[in-house]
Amino acid sequence: MDDCFHFRSNIAIMLNITRDHLNRYNNNIENYVNSKFRIAIFQHKNDILIYNYDDPIIRNGLKKFLLKSICIPFSIKKELNFGAYLKQDKIYIRNKKRLSKYLLKNISLSGDHNVYNIMASLIVSDILNVQRKSICSVIHHMTGLPHRMEKFFHMNGVLFINDSKSTNVHSACCALKSLNNPIIWIAGGKDKGNDYKDLIPLVSKKVKVMICLGTHNHNIYNFFKKIVNIILETNSMKQAVRMAYKYASQGDSILLSPSCSSMDLFKDYRERGNEFKKEVKQLFYE
Repeated sequence: MDDCFHFRSNIAIMLNITRDHLNRYNNNIENYVNSKFRIAIFQHKNDILIYNYDDPIIRNGLKKFLLKSICIPFSIKKELNFGAYLKQDKIYIRNKKRLSKYLLKNISLSGDHNVYNIMASLIVSDILNVQRKSICSVIHHMTGLPHRMEKFFHMNGVLFINDSKSTNVHSACCALKSLNNPIIWIAGGKDKGNDYKDLIPLVSKKVKVMICLGTHNHNIYNFFKKIVNIILETNSMKQAVRMAYKYASQGDSILLSPSCSSMDLFKDYRERGNEFKKEVKQLFYE
């Protein structure tokens, strides 16, 4: 988006804007917001912007930029008179002509972030008149992507979850929020100017052990050292997995959800996630 000066999209979606990648924007959130909104500022009056009503940064951005397009909101927190909203495990899409309803029960994807993604996709499908039976079939047969809340292994009652694609605070929030059992959390990596304060309520309530994995753990370690009772650090995935399992009890989840870029120890999040899975399986064989 930084390099888009004329790009026009007929249908655009803004899922969220969080304090991410700020090292590329002089640690100025407004510069990042300006870049994100380029997806919409060149739209014409018959184009459509679908946006997350629950995101305050997006709502403020809509006041700042004079958009020509039709703006359609979606929310999991508020029943909207126009757009999509969540109510009792059902997604409703309301426009001037009709009210459509889709049941969310028994889908394999968990977490608010997945509900937001589904809502945005449903609005687009509704606009494009995709057949209802096709939409419902896809929703109820979707499976998660590798490295995104990938529940890939159980061992002695402990669940291992690979969420290596979580490279920012917002993603880690989604991961922690979606789990109800005690968590041993493996986090850290290359800090991109992260502000971890949004994680405090979730970490203090759900995380029993935190393991900081990275070459420079100073920021994340110091931030959470008074919030988590047990906090450890390492620059080895092998050691991180063994530390985590040492403190795990039956019913716990060991969650790799780094909240940071992988570029300090790994070439990308895929390599980090694959290394995590390899070390877990190696631990099992041992």
